[in-house]
Amino acid sequence: MSDSAPNILVRSPDYTRVLVGAIALTALGLAYLRTLAPGITWANNGTDSGDLVTAAATLGVAHPTGYPTYLLLARAFQLLPVGDLAYRSTLLSAAAALLATLLIYHTALFLLNNRSWRTTLSASAAALALGVSPVFWSQAVVAEVYSLNAMFVALLLWLALRHARGRAGRPWGAAAEGLAAGLALGNHVTAGLAAAAWLGAALWYAPARARTGLGVRAGLGLAAGLLVYLYLPLRAAAHPPVNWGNPADLPGVWWVISGQPYRQLAFGLPPDFLAGRFAAWAGLLELQFGPLGLALGFGGLLYGAPRTRHFVWLTAAVALAASAFAIGYNTADSYAYLLPAYLAFALWIGLGLAAALDLLARRGPALAALAGAAALAGLSWAAPTTAAAVDASQDRRAIAFAVGALADAPPGALVVTSSDLDTFPIWYYHYALGQRPDVTVIVEPLLDFAWYRDSLRSTYPALRLPDRPRDTWAAELAALAGPPGQLCRTDPQDAMPLSCGAGP
Repeated sequence: MSDSAPNILVRSPDYTRVLVGAIALTALGLAYLRTLAPGITWANNGTDSGDLVTAAATLGVAHPTGYPTYLLLARAFQLLPVGDLAYRSTLLSAAAALLATLLIYHTALFLLNNRSWRTTLSASAAALALGVSPVFWSQAVVAEVYSLNAMFVALLLWLALRHARGRAGRPWGAAAEGLAAGLALGNHVTAGLAAAAWLGAALWYAPARARTGLGVRAGLGLAAGLLVYLYLPLRAAAHPPVNWGNPADLPGVWWVISGQPYRQLAFGLPPDFLAGRFAAWAGLLELQFGPLGLALGFGGLLYGAPRTRHFVWLTAAVALAASAFAIGYNTADSYAYLLPAYLAFALWIGLGLAAALDLLARRGPALAALAGAAALAGLSWAAPTTAAAVDASQDRRAIAFAVGALADAPPGALVVTSSDLDTFPIWYYHYALGQRPDVTVIVEPLLDFAWYRDSLRSTYPALRLPDRPRDTWAAELAALAGPPGQLCRTDPQDAMPLSCGAGP
């Protein structure tokens, strides 16, 4: 039966596509809300959430690379009249994740380029496979930058496809696209992989006579988007309590946006660990999509969308580059950098399923419909297990730790933290929510940095800090604390979150 036959099982009207997309989006949205972190969390490697949420709430500067796009959007979400500041910021992650899945759905529809019901089902499978994959879901329910990065990557891939299909839009649309690319880079610099794919597609598929003008407009838009980084020096000059690197001048700005403290981690994995990382990469891929997803994904990569193979290989290049960066990044949680690769693979799953259904449809639409339903079930069967694994809704460890530590601190205490795990929840309750304004919070490892000592002097004017690295005056903390018992140290691993005494 041909796709032109007037049969509701064959053709998929526009309203059907809208309805299917809305159903998929609603289902994922309910799943994310059900598993959303209630506030600051340690779940799903979300330790940085305290820093990000506090920086957004105080209009400060988060840890490198600063993430100004995220901070501004998170601050907008913090104005919502629901939950506390951390919960509202987590809603940004959920919303960005939903938009990413919606963009993958529409990218698959556009890439397959026909109105068959099989295309709608296959695009839905791509969105569903991405939405319920463990890493993607885990980042959708904590206040982190990775879901927003996934949304921007999905947007840039969709824009690249529009150029590849000759649907670039109005001439100045390139400026708007460049603006989106610049804002994407203002959220996470790894979006540069997708931004390069977008710009390459825009220039490659543009008529030769129009390339210069398009490049200029795209460049102007990109520059305008990158102006979001002006947030860093403007806010640093206001001396917020969270002010990483104090980027009030050019060296400070470069220190932050270049990720100076973490540069040695990029491609810094020792060679002896590469084999293990490759094995972990393969295992994680299988965990995200299961055997059925792997078969459909690689089938879609090799055989899907035969009329737009060049774009499929472009997404493969983005996936390979993201994988190389994640494999070489020398931290235990580098798997979050694989999200762009998972976006591409989910898209391939949709292409692979469409190709399989087209073959089966030659034997009859009923067989194809049955196979499509089975594929959707197969791709989503692990969703309950994934939900249990990534569920952050009951994780109140960071909340209990910070609330308990601040409650136990004596009046006027000097509270010393030693890691991200204990620092960021304390920052959130102390700086963002204004609890215990009488205490002074010091992050001991950061005392090595002059910018941090300057930040402490601005935040606590009465604090008299020696102007030298901490390893020469750590014992003087007790003197800074005042009377005996005022120097307190945190320990998030201990049943008692705070211990106070005069010792170093």
